[in-house]
Amino acid sequence: MKITVTTPTGHIGSKLSNLLLDRGAEVTVIARDPTKVKDLADRHARVIAGEHSDPAVVKRAIEGADSLFWLVPPDYTTKDPRIEYRRFADAAATAISQFPKIKLVLLSSVGANHNERVGPIKGSHDAEEKLRATVKNLTALRANYFIENVLSSLPTIIGDGNIYSVVPGSVTTPQIATADIAAIAADVLLARRDGQHILDLAGPEEISFDQVAETLSKTIGKTVRHVVVPDEALVSGLIGAGISPELARELVEMQHAFAKGMPHEFLGEQKLTGKITFAQFAREVFLPSYRKASASAA
Repeated sequence: MKITVTTPTGHIGSKLSNLLLDRGAEVTVIARDPTKVKDLADRHARVIAGEHSDPAVVKRAIEGADSLFWLVPPDYTTKDPRIEYRRFADAAATAISQFPKIKLVLLSSVGANHNERVGPIKGSHDAEEKLRATVKNLTALRANYFIENVLSSLPTIIGDGNIYSVVPGSVTTPQIATADIAAIAADVLLARRDGQHILDLAGPEEISFDQVAETLSKTIGKTVRHVVVPDEALVSGLIGAGISPELARELVEMQHAFAKGMPHEFLGEQKLTGKITFAQFAREVFLPSYRKASASAA
């Protein structure tokens, strides 16, 4: 089976590409910098240089393919994430229109059923709508809150032991690891299902943000606290971390949507559950990342 994968250097795309190669698929990847996917090329993946916001690049990458995995890469400097999502969706739709039999698997998000008040997830809503109208065989994977999101708080955890948020610590989410998302995506791609589908992706447990902090405390041997701050304080902190003011406000809006229960909206035809718990992630991923970042900051 021939499968094209976008964002092969990211948390999900890299894992997915290797899983597909392990399972005997012929993999093509689209990479802005081919030198960053040398490991995949060494495993005989075909590499197409370019941006997958360019329909011509996408067309070259999917010619002869059975399936395409589509993920919009994050742009932390964008002034309008909705425009970014629409731009990528337009590229996918333009290219796929020339290969109508291809199966498209789109990484979407929990909350993509909403058109407002969900921050950058509005972009996933727009992408789903655009591609559902133009692609015959589309499976949207509505992934829940990423376990890896806590890695963005490494600087403050190292600095003062705090994770800053506008979400109350008692709020729970079925956090899912990117490794589980990649594994589920591989299964879906290899299944080659026809028609249009929405699948919900969630982690194996409900965990509160206070429990996240408690688990990290035990794992790294340092007290970690989940600290609720006003909107503008979080916006200011995000801007200080290099995120555009516009996206920072969108991210705060998204956090409020999570606080209001969005992670528990399962509206797809099937709920698929990952295997990796937060405690396992903390041991295997967070702890090495914390040690490395701490050494660099020393």
